[in-house]
Amino acid sequence: MHYFIFSTKDTTLYEASSSLNSGLDEILEVRKDVSDTGAFVDASRVLIKFDLTYIQNSITSGLIPDSGSKAAKYYLNLFDAHPTSLATSQSLYAYPVSRSWIMGDGHSYDDPVTTEGCSWGFTDGLSAGTLWTPEVSSSGGTWYQNSASGSLNFVSPFGTTADDEVQITVAGTEYNFIATSSVNTPTDASPIFYFPTGSTTAVFGSNLVTQINAADIGITAAFSDTTTLHLTASSVNTAGLKDISVDTGSDGTYSDVVTLGGGGIPYEASQSFTHKSEDVRIDVTDIVKAWNSGSISNEGFMIKRQGNVGNSDTNSDEGGSSRLGNFSFFSSDTNTKYPPTLEVVWDDSSWNIGSLSSLNSTELEDSVIYMKGLRPEYKEKSKAKFRVVGRERFPEKTYSSTPAGLTIKAFPSSSFYSILDAETNDVIVPYGTGSKLSCDSTGNYFNLDLNGYQPERYYKIEYRIQSGSGTTDELDQYFDEGFTFKVSQ
Repeated sequence: MHYFIFSTKDTTLYEASSSLNSGLDEILEVRKDVSDTGAFVDASRVLIKFDLTYIQNSITSGLIPDSGSKAAKYYLNLFDAHPTSLATSQSLYAYPVSRSWIMGDGHSYDDPVTTEGCSWGFTDGLSAGTLWTPEVSSSGGTWYQNSASGSLNFVSPFGTTADDEVQITVAGTEYNFIATSSVNTPTDASPIFYFPTGSTTAVFGSNLVTQINAADIGITAAFSDTTTLHLTASSVNTAGLKDISVDTGSDGTYSDVVTLGGGGIPYEASQSFTHKSEDVRIDVTDIVKAWNSGSISNEGFMIKRQGNVGNSDTNSDEGGSSRLGNFSFFSSDTNTKYPPTLEVVWDDSSWNIGSLSSLNSTELEDSVIYMKGLRPEYKEKSKAKFRVVGRERFPEKTYSSTPAGLTIKAFPSSSFYSILDAETNDVIVPYGTGSKLSCDSTGNYFNLDLNGYQPERYYKIEYRIQSGSGTTDELDQYFDEGFTFKVSQ
C-alpha cells in the first residue's frame, strides 16, 4: 500500500534577510548564491510539516504495521520545479526541526517585505521576535540530531602540567580547553577556554569537565574512575553535530584521538544528485518513527545542504564558495498537481490461493491480462479493490462445463502493480514491496487508497509479473493494456 499525505505548511528561509517571510510562495528553494569573487554566500533552507494524526492512529489500530518484515517505510516527496545550474555530485539533507514555527502569509518578492511569520532569524516573525536560537540572531532554523557519546582514558600524569590541553571538534569547529595556573574567564564566542590545572590527573579531569559543561558547545562531560572522560552530545543539538573528535597532549606526553559515534536513531536523511533535474524522494523512515514514538516532537522537516546552524562553516557545501546551483520544488501553494507529500509504504498483500491453480511458465509466455469490474471513475479519498485476471491467450479446447478461456488462474506470488498519471506518465506508485498483488479464492487483486490522488485527473494501471526467478524458465513481463480510471471530487 502507498498512502499519501499533503503538507500542512511549508516555506523557505532566506539567509539574505533575517526577517523575510515567504510562507505563500508557490516555489520552495534550496539556494546557494555566491558572488563573482566567491567571498559572499547566501543560502536558503526549506521547512515542511505534515500532520501525522492519521498515521499514528492507524499504527495503534493495526492498519499500518510499525514493526516486523512488513513495517511501513516513509518517503518525503518534493517535485522538481526546474532548478538552475546544478553542479554534479551533491546531496540534500532532511532533518527534523526542533522548534515550532509559524508559516506566515508573505512572498519572497513582496515590497516591502512581509516580516510576520518565520524567517531565517525568527520562528514567528519580527514583531514577536522569537529567535531560533537565543545565542545566534541569524541562524536559519534549528534541528534535532542523533546523540553521540564515548569515553577517553587519560594516562597519568597528564593534566598536571600547565598548558596541557584537550581539543574537541564539534561539527567542524575546534574548541581548545587549556589547563593553566592563571585562569581567564572565556566567553561562548571564543574557541579557547582556560581552566585550572590539577595536582593529579583526576583533579585535572574534574576541572576540565566543569569547563566543558560551562562552555555551552552542545557537549555534556563527566569524569569517573579518576582517569576516564565521558562526553555526550545532546539529542537536541543546534550545532548540527554528528561526531566528536578529541585530541589531547599539547606537550607531547600524551596524545590520543577518539571519535564518538552517533547513538540512537540517526535523525538525518539524504539524497544524492547529479547535474540533471530530478524529483526528491528521501527515505525519512527513522525521523518519522522518532516522531511516532514521541522521542522527538513533530515540528516538520528542514531540507538543506550540508552545513551548520547560521551557515558559518566555510568547509561545508552550504557555506563554502563552490557554486552548486539552486534547487526549486513546488510548494503546497502551487497551482499544479505537484505539492509536497509524505508517502507511507507497507506490504499489505495477502496470499490465500484456495483451490485456484496457478499460471505456469508456458501459459505466462503468451498470456492476456484483463480487469474485472474496473469502473471509469472513483471518488477522491475513497478506498477501492481492483481485481485483475490472467489467462493464456490460446487455451486448449477441453470438454468441460467451464470453457478453458474463462477459468481463472492465479499469477505467481511475485506479481506487482504500478499507478501512473495517464497524461504525464509520472509514476505515482512504483513496483515494489508496497505494490504486491494479493490473491484470494476468486483471483488476484490489490487495494488502493485514493487519498492523495489529484481529483479530475486520469490514472493508468500497469502490471509486472515475475516467475521462475533464478531458473532457466525465469520470466519478467510488463503489461500496459490501457487500464485507466478517473479520480473525481
